[in-house]
Amino acid sequence: MIEVRNAVWEDRQDFSDLWQLCFGDSDAFCQWFFHHRFEPSLSVCLKADDVFAACMQAFPYTIGIRGKAVKGTMLCGVCTHPDHRKKGYMGRIFPYDMQLLQQKGYGVAVHTPAVLPSYFSFGHYPVADACYLTAEKIPEVKAVEGVYPLQPEEYLKAFDCYTDFAKKYSGIIYRTEEDFLRKCADYNADGGKCMAYGKDAVEAYVFYYQTETELICVEAVGNDEVLQKVLTGIFAECDGLSLSVKLAPESQITFDFAQKEVKQKGVMGLTNLQVLLKALELDGKAAFAVEDHVVPENNGCFLLSGEKTEKSPAFSIPAGRLLQVLVGYTDLESQRPYVHIYDEAGFQEINEKLPKCNCYIIDEY
Repeated sequence: MIEVRNAVWEDRQDFSDLWQLCFGDSDAFCQWFFHHRFEPSLSVCLKADDVFAACMQAFPYTIGIRGKAVKGTMLCGVCTHPDHRKKGYMGRIFPYDMQLLQQKGYGVAVHTPAVLPSYFSFGHYPVADACYLTAEKIPEVKAVEGVYPLQPEEYLKAFDCYTDFAKKYSGIIYRTEEDFLRKCADYNADGGKCMAYGKDAVEAYVFYYQTETELICVEAVGNDEVLQKVLTGIFAECDGLSLSVKLAPESQITFDFAQKEVKQKGVMGLTNLQVLLKALELDGKAAFAVEDHVVPENNGCFLLSGEKTEKSPAFSIPAGRLLQVLVGYTDLESQRPYVHIYDEAGFQEINEKLPKCNCYIIDEY
């Protein structure tokens, strides 16, 4: 017997055990995460003959899209027990959770899966890139002035830096002070440290993990010039280690010893089209038809204002492809292979209202 249902708080340990089995995180991290970040009302699990076989979680956040605040969620912990894979369980719980989020009025669901194509069948397509600096070995680097460790009691000093940084991107979380401090505590729970520049007002900061063999910088915030100083300060203490740094896609930061690669990192799914469109405060006379096989409520003919309409659509487009345009990762013109156009003038009207913009998702979960 297969049962798919909303999670309850009493499921917390089952969620944690499956997370740890599938992702291998430490006891300390899982204990912290499932106390501070488990939101059962937005999460779903599947039991097969009383075995906790698959689950996924969502956590509420405000997502910045085209400079507007959108009620959304971040998905994480999407996993199936190794003994129960290839049985179609993800195809059962994923649509269930998407429809749950739709009913609760969340416009979008963002996540950063390890294998992005795994979610294309659900209409969750890439909406952000990231730049990665990597090196097999960090050489000896001279320390720079003004860079210092940011202690946990000082983390709030970096909040304005994050807020200014986030305003530049579409797809990023607009963290509140509470969200920001919780994310900092999240890093700390698994041994994360923070290095910053700027004593009175933090101008740039980096959260990183350092082991005996590697340095992983998971959140780097600030403009390139100052951020390069912070990274240099960290490297000065980590010679001989391998390196991975995640940066915004347009970053011009370089180091002679590191390779640089920009790749897709972050997908988004449409949970409630009307919520999203109303938040974006767009307008226009042309209508368009949306096709969504995951969330039926998103099907129909709409105006950019979010209103459903009886007007003839200028084009029809799959929900996931439309979302890439609404976020600003692509423009409508580049989606022509996936669009049926009935009125070229109407198609161009909407295309002109939705230009591409800088997209970045800094949070991994």
